[in-house]
Amino acid sequence: MKRNYSIAGVLLFAVIGSFSAWAEGGRFAPQSVLAEGKWVKIEVKETGIYKLSYKDIQDMGFARPEQVSLHGYGGWPLEENLSGYIDDLPAVPVWRGADYLLFYGRGVVKWAYDDGEKLFTHTNNPYSTAGHYFLTDALAPREMETADPFGGSASLQIRDYDDYMVHEKELAAASESGRELFGEYVEGSTPLNISFSVPGILNETGKVTLRFISRPTGSSGAVSLGIGQETLIDKGVLYTVSDIDTKAVSFQKTADWTGDKTENVSVRLSYAAKSATNSRLDYVRLQMKRSLKPYGAFTFFRSLASVGNASRFTIREATANTMVLDVTDGGNPKRMPATLSGSELSFTVPAGALREFVIVQTDKSFSVPAKAGDVPNQNLHALGQTDMIVIVPPSAPLKVQAERLAAVHRERDNLTVEVVEPQTIYNEFSGGTPDATAYRLFLKMFYDRSTSEADKPKYLLLFGDGVFDNRALSGELPALYPNGAIYQRMLLSYQSEESIGPGSYVTDDYFGFLNDDNHAPDANSGSYKPIAQWKLDIGVGRLPVRTGAQAAQVVDKLIGYMDNKLPGSWKNNVCFVADDGNNSDGYTIIHANQANQLADYLEDNHPEFLVNKVFFDAFKKDFSSTQNPHPDVKNRIQKLLKSGLLLINYSGHGGSIAWSDEKVLTTTDIAQFNYPCLPLWITATCDFSPFDATETSAGEMIMLNKSGGVALYTTTRLVYRTPNFIINNQLVRHLFDRKDGRRLTFGEVMKNTKNSDELYGDNNKLNFLLIGDPAMKLAYPEYSVQLTAVNGEPLPAEPFTLKALEKVTLEGEVLTPDGSRATDFNGSLKPTVLDSKTTLKTLNNNQTDTFLVYTDYPNTLFAGNDAVTNGTFRFSFIVPKDISYSNDDFGKINFYASDEQSGAEAQGAYLNFKVGGTAGNAEEDTEGPEIRALYLNDTTFTADSRVNTAPLFVAALWDKSGVNISGSSIGHDMMLIIDGNPALSYVLNDYYQTVPDGDGTGYAAFPLPALSAGRHFAEFIAWDVYNNSTRASFAFEAVDGLKPVLFDLKATPNPAREQAVFYFSHNRPEANMTVQITVFDMSGRQLWQHEERGSSDAFKYYTVTWDLTNSSGSRLRPGLYFYRASVTTDRSKEASKANKLIILAQ
Repeated sequence: MKRNYSIAGVLLFAVIGSFSAWAEGGRFAPQSVLAEGKWVKIEVKETGIYKLSYKDIQDMGFARPEQVSLHGYGGWPLEENLSGYIDDLPAVPVWRGADYLLFYGRGVVKWAYDDGEKLFTHTNNPYSTAGHYFLTDALAPREMETADPFGGSASLQIRDYDDYMVHEKELAAASESGRELFGEYVEGSTPLNISFSVPGILNETGKVTLRFISRPTGSSGAVSLGIGQETLIDKGVLYTVSDIDTKAVSFQKTADWTGDKTENVSVRLSYAAKSATNSRLDYVRLQMKRSLKPYGAFTFFRSLASVGNASRFTIREATANTMVLDVTDGGNPKRMPATLSGSELSFTVPAGALREFVIVQTDKSFSVPAKAGDVPNQNLHALGQTDMIVIVPPSAPLKVQAERLAAVHRERDNLTVEVVEPQTIYNEFSGGTPDATAYRLFLKMFYDRSTSEADKPKYLLLFGDGVFDNRALSGELPALYPNGAIYQRMLLSYQSEESIGPGSYVTDDYFGFLNDDNHAPDANSGSYKPIAQWKLDIGVGRLPVRTGAQAAQVVDKLIGYMDNKLPGSWKNNVCFVADDGNNSDGYTIIHANQANQLADYLEDNHPEFLVNKVFFDAFKKDFSSTQNPHPDVKNRIQKLLKSGLLLINYSGHGGSIAWSDEKVLTTTDIAQFNYPCLPLWITATCDFSPFDATETSAGEMIMLNKSGGVALYTTTRLVYRTPNFIINNQLVRHLFDRKDGRRLTFGEVMKNTKNSDELYGDNNKLNFLLIGDPAMKLAYPEYSVQLTAVNGEPLPAEPFTLKALEKVTLEGEVLTPDGSRATDFNGSLKPTVLDSKTTLKTLNNNQTDTFLVYTDYPNTLFAGNDAVTNGTFRFSFIVPKDISYSNDDFGKINFYASDEQSGAEAQGAYLNFKVGGTAGNAEEDTEGPEIRALYLNDTTFTADSRVNTAPLFVAALWDKSGVNISGSSIGHDMMLIIDGNPALSYVLNDYYQTVPDGDGTGYAAFPLPALSAGRHFAEFIAWDVYNNSTRASFAFEAVDGLKPVLFDLKATPNPAREQAVFYFSHNRPEANMTVQITVFDMSGRQLWQHEERGSSDAFKYYTVTWDLTNSSGSRLRPGLYFYRASVTTDRSKEASKANKLIILAQ
């Protein structure tokens, strides 16, 4: 809350007074003064003269108060163009009495004079409610000097001064965005009355400035302001708002205040609107003339008339205890030489700029600054050049995880990494007062000190969440973060000044603008470039973690990703998803067109990837459903995520809880994610990840979830589709670029994207950020695969043709990054042969008569699983009878290979072939596939068995010619049909996998959607490539809440010395489960318990790792212990199993 501010402010002039000029050759000191000695931090909330008695200083732990010095520069927000920056903690001059000292302290409201508007204006510090100073006995005190006397004569006699006051309360935000907060709610017949006390006010024309906000709907609103009986602002109009993204409009006006004036000023504010929200006062500011004399212990004053005139100031009612300080240069206040004649104190100044003075009555009572705390020694200024900075809140659990991640980058990437708490940054770079610009200055120190590209800082990771209201003053935030807890649990966010309209933003880019060119004034106009024209100099990312548990889970999955624990062909898969518009945009196909352009760019320039196009309008829409109008889109996205994607890219409408009006992806869906392969997400949709909101957004959930994703390029606010496409296009291009032969990190991709010429000056890009670790990169396969021969012959220059029922043998090799054969590569190969590229058209579900025509590879001829030996491979397959037969366009062969021993992975593609015709010498095959196993959940299943309502269906097949999964002919799909119901009929082509060296063997594993409880009948149909079919049927009973079964519970190693891994299998493969592992001593006392929600893939154990510590983190003693695993699925009873474990001494 802000009170009425009298002259307890200090002016900001054309150039801010600085404590000291930047040293030539560097702006930053080599060492911080905080490196040695005892230091205590104190705080001041308002600008004024403060007193510290020697006893006060002694109570803070200093034995010799007369030797204590004061350092800092208070609570003004730092200039974002870095003008007047004061490095580290300069000494502050003090005036010393017999057993006390006085000093000029700056609060958190900065006043300036706007010469164009002829107004005094104010700015609140958006990051802190108090300014700070430091006391130390390590450095000599700086005594206040007396200014040199002016020997000339005065042309102007001054006996009054210009003053200002403001009434402003910061109570509420118009939206969860921007740095401005607003005050009292005003509406209806009851006016708001505001009282000011202005002793010594003169009956001269003054000024009143009103700023008011409201969101009138239906008709405009009118605001009026009066003082006493005089109406100064009559029915100021706030125009009707219909745009849902505009939370309010503002009315600001300055009026002349001409009426008679008295000490007690009563301001009356009223507002009338038929229907309105967010109707709040921002501030009322007064400007007036007052008689020049003391009004309390200290009185600030200045005179506009003195500008350009040699002036003599005469202060009435002065005594021998009255002195005047010149605080124009706030870091170097000086005592003015003055003459006391009777009760008048006079001094003269030469002609010049506007100056700020303060009358001090040394015999009066002064406020004593509060002690904020002792400050441990620190020395960020002495750090060597650093590649990566990690800023983490002062929470021990968070810092432990930040250090874990930093250690991996040091070891694996050979990066120098510093993990730093924000308060240490504030102490050395913003005078101890929280300020977002301090983060930037800390990074700029490394940038300015660099001597080459190699030693410049490269990455900033903000290891913590933030909120839009950095001071936690509004709404529910004071209760959530009482007594400054916001600074202990959150990092600062950089918010725009715009706080009520669609132009409001939050951006982490601000911290990465380090080059002086960004904020240098224009040589001609003298104006500064807008932030949208600034260039990023480092990669910036944020992990919006709030708790130690969240941080541990996120770091676990990031390290697991960097460890490449899940190699697989999923790294060849990318997906582009596009909305079909909504009523507000006429169900445009623009989103689909943009996504298609991005997909085609990747297909054309990086054919080694399999591009999946999921365009809403290419799937049948169910208009009868209000909950899920696009079930096939939703299912397709979920299927692709479960199968594994390197990248998923969305273009369309959305918000913080869902994609699209049809909600094809929601926070509920994200909370249930349990797939192991983590994609990078690009979400070109509105405010999918407003990390600074009080509620956790969908985008944040993707990062915080154990599954979800490895990183997101995502949005925090309203964004627009045309500039969205530009930034999305740049992201996709840079993601697959190489620099000097190496892939780019997430941070480099974002930096290069935002610095591209196409986005220069684009405000929209400020609303995109990286949620993720900027020093990480995608898990690209770095080796390549090339095809060398077909049917025993070297590849021809002209396209060859694959014919139906032809047996084809393909040969190739794996190449190292330098292009030579990888002769030590031994592992597996997953080839995928796609039928001809086909031209498709969307369905025009929304009846707009607009279609998107696009190309894709809809049909798969063969998906294999073969071996690579010494860098070479050879495999054969029979082309299905069901092919396109068009022979018009080319097909595609995609390769993925991995060597588990070395960890090397390879990818590649071949495009120079067509598909068409029928082989003349095809072998005869008249028998359908052999079904070797058919069950639900596990192999103990028999006909009429009881299963849960969403079981896993598994079919094991063999066919000498191969199973048909092409999907290119109606009626020849692999199908599972429940109860003969078309709505419960499922195509399983994409769920079929061949077995390595299986010679025609493979299996389909399909998680059934939830069925109704009761008895069901299932029919399974499979076809071979000759279109011979086999059918099998079975009955089963679906039971709601059926208790799962646990098998094979074990811990390894057993005995355990360093850690134990618990393994168990169960009959709920791929189901979401709540898993609990509990450890007991022999008396049954619980020592440790871990609970998580997850799933395990079919045919794999569920695993949980334990570090042999109890719930308090203490190592357990050697001995014999019991452990128990318990599992529940949705609405099921608990299943449990127990065993024993021996722990050995370390």
